Amino acid sequence: MKQSDIFSLILVAGIGVLASFFICNAIMGDPDEAKTEFTKLSKVISEKLQAPDPEIFNAGAINPTIEVYVGDCEDIDQNGILDMAELIACGREEAPEEEGEGEEGEAEGGDTD
Repeated sequence: MKQSDIFSLILVAGIGVLASFFICNAIMGDPDEAKTEFTKLSKVISEKLQAPDPEIFNAGAINPTIEVYVGDCEDIDQNGILDMAELIACGREEAPEEEGEGEEGEAEGGDTD
């Protein structure tokens, strides 16, 4: 690089810094002249701890993150749904009777006569 190129870069950088300084001051203003306004609190905050509202913070409330099953039923495959096999295992449903067994017994009884 030539000496004139270095001088040109320094000149352009200096002008850019000065321009950005004046633009920022115009946008943000003088920090010494900045004023802030505060509003008075309508209710004074006390240092005492109060008991939480029992309607909101209920110690006996149901926790939705824990799986709850009423009765003796257990979700064996843990898919969140009680399948027919699980309902039969806990006694809520009865096993369906197969139709083929009843017909065979009647047919055998008919042959012995």
